[in-house]
Amino acid sequence: MTHPILSILAPELVLVIAAVIVLLLGLSRSGVVRGAAGNLAVLATAVALYLVWSGRGAPAAWTASLQADALAWYARLITLATGLIILLVNQHVPADEERGEFFSLTLFSLAGLMLAAVADDLILLFLALELVSIPTYVLIAISRNHAGAHESAVKYFFLGSFAAALMLYGISFLYGVAGTTSMFHAADGGATLATSLPAAVSDPVALIGLLLVIAGLAFKMAVVPFHFYVADVYQGAASPVTGMLGFLPKFAGLVALVRLLSLAGWTMTPALFWLFWGLAAATMTVGNLLALMQNNAKRMLAYSSIAHSGYMLVALLAGPGLAGAAGDGPTRNGVTAALFYMAVYGLMNLGAFAALSYIRRADTGESIEDVDDLSGAATRHPAATLALAVCLLSLMGFPPTAGFLGKFYVFSSAFAAAGSSPHGAALIALVILAFVNTAVAAAYYLRLVATCYLRPEPAPTTATPCAALRVGLGLCAVAMLLLFALPGVLTRAAGPAGAVVRGTHQIEQLADDAGDPARAAAAPTGLRRE
Repeated sequence: MTHPILSILAPELVLVIAAVIVLLLGLSRSGVVRGAAGNLAVLATAVALYLVWSGRGAPAAWTASLQADALAWYARLITLATGLIILLVNQHVPADEERGEFFSLTLFSLAGLMLAAVADDLILLFLALELVSIPTYVLIAISRNHAGAHESAVKYFFLGSFAAALMLYGISFLYGVAGTTSMFHAADGGATLATSLPAAVSDPVALIGLLLVIAGLAFKMAVVPFHFYVADVYQGAASPVTGMLGFLPKFAGLVALVRLLSLAGWTMTPALFWLFWGLAAATMTVGNLLALMQNNAKRMLAYSSIAHSGYMLVALLAGPGLAGAAGDGPTRNGVTAALFYMAVYGLMNLGAFAALSYIRRADTGESIEDVDDLSGAATRHPAATLALAVCLLSLMGFPPTAGFLGKFYVFSSAFAAAGSSPHGAALIALVILAFVNTAVAAAYYLRLVATCYLRPEPAPTTATPCAALRVGLGLCAVAMLLLFALPGVLTRAAGPAGAVVRGTHQIEQLADDAGDPARAAAAPTGLRRE
């Protein structure tokens, strides 16, 4: 009989074992063996994806600080599906002698994100988040033989270490309040954070702990005011690595933030509500306004990524809904909307950076960075430019792309939550601000598209001779169109993931009260908003 831990962690173990083997292949003196490192990484990710997919519909399980619920299944599925494309578009990035290290670190980062999704202990969650981040510091440095890449890696490392210290300090406060780091389940049946935090969410010590952990996660998601590193780091790294940075840390931060708010029972005190309201408003506005001022395409998309984090915060502020119906879709469940949006954003952002990597300057051989370098790109590279345009229009939220549905779900869930929230007027005002920001963002997205198609003088460019990059770019663009036509492919998976976070502490209380009809009738069925 398979041990429960091995049963839950089978996909992560596949990635970790493959990462070790890939690292050893990179030490070989044979160029053929080193070249196989990237192929093995793709194969291992595909095997892990199969293991996750084969476990769909399995009942939730937990053991030894691990939990396998619908949210964990969804996060792992999206991580591996996007991870496959990340590996494809990065096949040409590392130097021959660094292929083993590059793809090994990528697999470790993917495994960290998956481990963050199944973590049922704050210490394990912290370690998983660091496993996501630490490999990216090295990946940035080795992605380009350029001083800017090394500077970006050092800057990202020091700021990331500061964010980790904030988060760990916040965890110590939460431990002081609850007396445990167990999140939702305790092996001895004792207290957990999910049973302790909702009652103590107004306690100053608990509030300080929550704020510090939120600050650390805000860095992962590039939320204002923890966004200053983004433009420099994104510009310094190779474009495909930049596309990866826009997905892995951001998704890890989102999953961890969903878990953290679930621990608090989605109890929005006035202080927490206005904190998230201010973060969402500032992140959307600052990101879009700074993007408007850029002439460097990578910096423009970097600030764009900040704005998209703001949209996700709008969905989290809406929360998982108040009715308690597990069947709520993304138009009524903010968590489901955020999870859908994150999956779509990961692909469209990766596709945009993959296109920038595909089109290269003819004089230097470097990938495109300045907006003017895209002049007339549609003439020289029609297929790649079309894929870039699809991804940019999806980032803008223009139909018929999946980005349009992502924004529609986010805004609709916030409107739905406004009807039953004491802060309904503030939520509606935030959605209006999000609409305005979407219109502002259209200016710089359309500027990139117009430069490709309307500038008459083609810039001297060439194409990257990498078939895997072309395949990955094509998959990102096609996915944006298919997910608009068939959104149920994602919403059917995101729905249960969004429903599982509803007042987890209350679900456990209902299970304890099942034998007492009077207590069961008096038990809470919705989420509290104070």
